[in-house]
Amino acid sequence: MKEFALFVLLFGLVFFPQRLFAGRVNAQEKKIHFFSNVTAVDTFKLSYDCDNLRDTIMFEIISSKGNLIYQVKFPGWALFDYGKPSYMFISDKGWKAKDYYKNEKDSIIKTDSLKNEDDRYLRSKIAGFFDEKKFFRNPIPKMLKEYKNNLIVGSYETLLNDPDVIGFSYHLYEEDGRMIAFSRKKNKVVYFWGCC
Repeated sequence: MKEFALFVLLFGLVFFPQRLFAGRVNAQEKKIHFFSNVTAVDTFKLSYDCDNLRDTIMFEIISSKGNLIYQVKFPGWALFDYGKPSYMFISDKGWKAKDYYKNEKDSIIKTDSLKNEDDRYLRSKIAGFFDEKKFFRNPIPKMLKEYKNNLIVGSYETLLNDPDVIGFSYHLYEEDGRMIAFSRKKNKVVYFWGCC
C-alpha cells in the first residue's frame, strides 16, 4: 500500500507540477519609503506571477507597524499604456495579417517576438513602479495651482493642512493616473487625484 501511495505522489509531481503550483505568486518588487509617517518607513510591495505578467498583480502598502494600510489588485496588462511595444509596432506599420505573415512559421516567430517585447516592457514597468520620482512631499499646494480640476472632492481636503503629507502616484491603463496619500484625519490612505 505504501508503494502505491508513493507511486501516486511521484506520478502527480512529475505529470502535474503546473497544477500544483498554479496561481502562486512567485515574485515581488519592494520599496521602503516614508509615507504614512515621516519618522518611520512603510513597505511598498508589488506581488505578481513572473511566468504570467498579464495575470493579477497585487499592490500593497504595509505600515512600519506591520499593518496593511492599502491594497489594490489589477491585471498585469493594466501596466500597458500607449507605449506597449506590439501595439506601437502594429499601429506604426499599418499592420494587416495577410500582408505581414508569410507562412505559419513566420507567423509564430513574429508573434512570439512581439510577446517577448511586451513582456520586457511589463517587466520594466514593474521594476519602475516605485521610482523615487513618483513620491511627492506635500503635493496639495502644487495640485491646487496646476491640477485643481483633477482633485477628488472629499479626499484632498483631508490633506490640506498637513505639510508632512507624502503622495505616491501610479498609472494604470492608458488614461488612469492616480495619486494617493495617507490622511491623518481619516487615518487611512486616500485616493485624492486622478487624471489621464
